[in-house]
Amino acid sequence: MLIGALLVAVVASMFSLLTLTMGVTPQPGEPTDLQDLVEFPELPGETIIMDLEKEPVQRDIAIDNITQTDDYGNVSNALEQKGYEFDLTQATVEEVGNPGFGAYVLSCWSTNFGPNGTRAFIAAMYEYNTDESIVVGAVTNLLPPDQVPGVDPYIIVNAMPYMFIRWYWYSWPPVSDVVSWYYWWYDSHSHSNWYWSCYWWWRTYVAYYTGGAPYKTWWWWFWHWVYWKHWYWWSTYFGPYYHDYYLTP
Repeated sequence: MLIGALLVAVVASMFSLLTLTMGVTPQPGEPTDLQDLVEFPELPGETIIMDLEKEPVQRDIAIDNITQTDDYGNVSNALEQKGYEFDLTQATVEEVGNPGFGAYVLSCWSTNFGPNGTRAFIAAMYEYNTDESIVVGAVTNLLPPDQVPGVDPYIIVNAMPYMFIRWYWYSWPPVSDVVSWYYWWYDSHSHSNWYWSCYWWWRTYVAYYTGGAPYKTWWWWFWHWVYWKHWYWWSTYFGPYYHDYYLTP
């Protein structure tokens, strides 16, 4: 009986892995490549982003709406269990208005460093028209320039820069659990598409766990926002590294 149970568990794990690696057929109205993802389409009407730094009451309302979700609590707990601490008084909190959605967004880096100079961040979005949310977190050594403790990239393996991200996402019901996956690479200039790979693994999880739920425009906007909030300066396709490495004679 024990052997049979183990066999079933192994087969189930293999099926899960195979399913997740099959990929997803993009639905109408969702990005199909990196440039789509980070540029976000101009929709009818204007997208307005308001920084809530000078609106303390609205800022507190936004933080309350975001942090009271199961998404935020589970992701923040997973990161805190890894030793990372967060101070939401230091968070970036904004409100985004678009003809298709209205939401609060939050980004917060950990106040402390982990092993090898890593830090963690939480990025969250609460769509208040539908009472839906999405929260991702990450542990990474790919930090903003003002946080890098030395020359970038500062972790060198075999004389090559080494970058990594471990993602955490709270998968919505019926799974209702934190899903984690890694992405890592050597040599920044040969990985211009790295952010698309991170996003697409999440997209594959969504399709697998929700049975192919219809794609929502605000998902696209969220991943677009995470990119420009955390990594536009690093990307070899859109940022200064691309310009210096590929375009400079």
